[in-house]
Amino acid sequence: MRLHEVVDLATSDAPPDSNTVDEIVGRGRRVQRRRRAAFAGAGAALAVVAVTAAVSVPSIFGGTGQSTVTPPAAAPGKVAAAPANWAFPEDPFTFTFDAFDAGRWHVQAPIVTSTAYQIASVYLDGRESNDKAATDEEVAAMNDKLEKRKNGEAIPETPSIYAYLVLYRPGAFDPAKLAGATSLTVDGKKAFQTGGDGNGAMFRRALAWEYAPDAYAVLESHSNEEIDPSADEMQKIVAGLKPSSSPAKAKLPFELDYVPAGYQPVETGTNAMSGLNGIASARDGNYGGAIFSKTPPATTGLVEPFGGADGEDLPGSFQIFVVPQANSNQTTGNTTIKCGNGFCTHRSPDGKTSIQVASGGRLSDAEMTKVLKGLKLADVKKPSTWFDASDALK
Repeated sequence: MRLHEVVDLATSDAPPDSNTVDEIVGRGRRVQRRRRAAFAGAGAALAVVAVTAAVSVPSIFGGTGQSTVTPPAAAPGKVAAAPANWAFPEDPFTFTFDAFDAGRWHVQAPIVTSTAYQIASVYLDGRESNDKAATDEEVAAMNDKLEKRKNGEAIPETPSIYAYLVLYRPGAFDPAKLAGATSLTVDGKKAFQTGGDGNGAMFRRALAWEYAPDAYAVLESHSNEEIDPSADEMQKIVAGLKPSSSPAKAKLPFELDYVPAGYQPVETGTNAMSGLNGIASARDGNYGGAIFSKTPPATTGLVEPFGGADGEDLPGSFQIFVVPQANSNQTTGNTTIKCGNGFCTHRSPDGKTSIQVASGGRLSDAEMTKVLKGLKLADVKKPSTWFDASDALK
């Protein structure tokens, strides 16, 4: 059912003055364990170099066909493993690889798609992953440790990591922009590695490798221990990446019958919010999200996902996200659309799901309300009822 078919539209007093995704998602009783602040000094350092020639990404909705790229044959006299056949569907909102394990690494199924890449969460044995909100007990324990450290007690750090794998489309990633990278060969593939740089609290390593001609995968790790993962540990992931035998279209728990003029979908999240914000809260139980932009970001010459390591807003963009009401700090009745401070909030008829549009003031309240009125919500608990992202966002 469309939300406006079961409620009377009514705008009310503006919600509290909090209009960032970080503030909208996550009640006061919980604290996001995402270490975005800690990563601020550990983001990718970029060198300014000329962008090399790149393959253009096909039109977003140009058709249902797909292209397939097969790596060139090995030079005479060399024995090479059978090349992987990677598909690059015309619809970029498609997942083309599956979850896999590689030694201590555990790559999850991808949950984010964009016009240039897919992203999956990555976990490492022996290290706690910072992609889930803390419970009250965990918050109390963290505060207790902080106080003890302030008083001079030696309290050991919990081994932690925030890591993700980005699979770029051909031409989307430019390894020449990786500052200080070492060139090497890993599992027979051209690769570039950076590592060990940090801000004293978190240490960043990145490994980029060419999984298909002019197409790169990048493992990025932010760890609170400088030597784990090591450069060698990072490289173990390369051999595990394989193309999916059946690429699957990204699904969303909603579809729209209205999109403001001039805006195009550029990024989605399935069972997550879109982008790196979705990866940073991957285990919080969110349902889905999408980012639209009036100035679509470049799909070539990239060195990191849209918005960078800090998940910043894209210029000229707005986003939609659907989350459990318990994950939202915004209160509104299920017969009310509440707007203010650059976003509008609504709830599902049963009051258990929060649907929000955030634009940072780039859209009027009337436009955001129109988006919400035209939003059809599927059964968030039954992914079989969800919509193909490419159709849902038109």
